[in-house]
Amino acid sequence: MLQREGVAYGDYIIEEEEWKGRLTDKIMLSIKRVEHGKYVYERYEGDKRVSSKFIDTSVSDSLHLCIYPVVAVYTPQPANYAKHLLLKFKDPLVMDTKSSLECYIKMPVEVGIFEMYDGRATMIDVFATKLIKYALYGMPDNGVICRYRESTVYFKMPKAEPLAEAVAHVRLHNYLDRVVTVNMLVIPIEGIDLYYYGSEAMLDTVNAVIKQGIRNEVVEVKVEEGSESGWRKTNVNPTIVARSYTMELGF
Repeated sequence: MLQREGVAYGDYIIEEEEWKGRLTDKIMLSIKRVEHGKYVYERYEGDKRVSSKFIDTSVSDSLHLCIYPVVAVYTPQPANYAKHLLLKFKDPLVMDTKSSLECYIKMPVEVGIFEMYDGRATMIDVFATKLIKYALYGMPDNGVICRYRESTVYFKMPKAEPLAEAVAHVRLHNYLDRVVTVNMLVIPIEGIDLYYYGSEAMLDTVNAVIKQGIRNEVVEVKVEEGSESGWRKTNVNPTIVARSYTMELGF
């Protein structure tokens, strides 16, 4: 049996009869080959087994297991009602007329476990290492349910909590002819691939444009694919380079 301590994000080719990997002090992953080409995946929290899956693969001598950061839309299952993330700034940003700035904020992530075969990733488990809250953007009759997090605004890339947070790189642009105060961003996150390095994760890049809409001032938020040097992309979602959302109910 092979047991690895301090398992991080990444790809693992498992050739042993039994493999164990410790993600945190409490979370352990286990893979057992039960017969030719057939495996049992288990996740433990302490001594308690909390997840178990049977994997049948045509690759008989090894299993390609991927541990990736994923956006926080999957838990608790079934979680199919929050496709956006509301990030409230602990200290609001005041932006001058026709100005731009770059900053970093922290966002919650979940951990996805995938089996990779022939370039396709199949999710076999997903979980959050920390509690992730919900919030409503807007009013009850026309609002959007979001995952929620308060974040400090950083002007240098901060360290995120391993396996629980990602750092989002944000570019803000004020196209209005007045000074504005930005209290929050609503980011469309469903279907977005993250970048990872060790146990750290990153979303690159969020572009937010403050402008005059048809009826009121809005923020157009778009997630664009970046190319952060030295970081690897998860590549578990279809190839879509940008997702967008217009904040019409305040910012």
